[in-house]
Amino acid sequence: MIQPLFWSLIHRPYVTVLLVAFLALSWKEQGGARTLAWLVSGYLVALAAEWGSINHGIPFGWYAYQYDALAKDLVVFGVPFFDSVSFAFLSYVSFSFAQFLLSPSQVAGFDARRLASHRLRGSVPALALGAVLMVMVDVVVDPLALLGQYWFLGQIYHYPEVGMHFGVPLANYFGWFAVALAIMAINQRVDGFLAGRAAVDGKPLFAEPACNAVYAPLLWVAIVLFHLGLTYWLAWAGDSVGLDRGRVLRQALAGTLTVAPVLALAAAKILRQ
Repeated sequence: MIQPLFWSLIHRPYVTVLLVAFLALSWKEQGGARTLAWLVSGYLVALAAEWGSINHGIPFGWYAYQYDALAKDLVVFGVPFFDSVSFAFLSYVSFSFAQFLLSPSQVAGFDARRLASHRLRGSVPALALGAVLMVMVDVVVDPLALLGQYWFLGQIYHYPEVGMHFGVPLANYFGWFAVALAIMAINQRVDGFLAGRAAVDGKPLFAEPACNAVYAPLLWVAIVLFHLGLTYWLAWAGDSVGLDRGRVLRQALAGTLTVAPVLALAAAKILRQ
């Protein structure tokens, strides 16, 4: 188990880098215990959801991993470790980004702080917006992942029936929304429990590190732009054997139009400050 884990961490650097970035961001914002809780809960919820989908078609719809392409990776109950663990950092970044969009900010020089209250962190709007932001990431990521044979991901999975969104079935996005809600809601409940204990002890629940208003938005944007950049690269300069470049370009443009309003809203909020 250790050797496949290290192989995945080394040969899936795009996941490893984001995982490390999440650990650093979360540790800085909420400490080691809460970071571990989010990592474990996010991974286990995603693992259960993916196991349910590859065996029963719920909640993402039916899809199948191609295990010949995953021979050296760590695979748990038929699910690649690097795939399930990505839900942990995507959910945290999306949830933190939602708090940024919903809360006021305070800027002093180069220090921009997000003034999100505990009530906002545990609110339904933060939960719903966080889940929507996570689905928006997947709208860019999943169609690109289906083209894995044309870039360094490899062809690791496929849908038995071609979906209507560039090969991805709409059930996949509904599943992502449900899983995002579950991960974030679990951690909201954990926060509520810890907030009650912190109030009794008279201690703050979360730290407010310098520039905490920009970490999550920048990481969310970096994830989106990385995958959009790969999609545009495939459309213009990728391996063309068997690849419909026009279709991939339309895919890239559709992804850009999906995330552009959020990027514009975040930029406007920062510039206003």
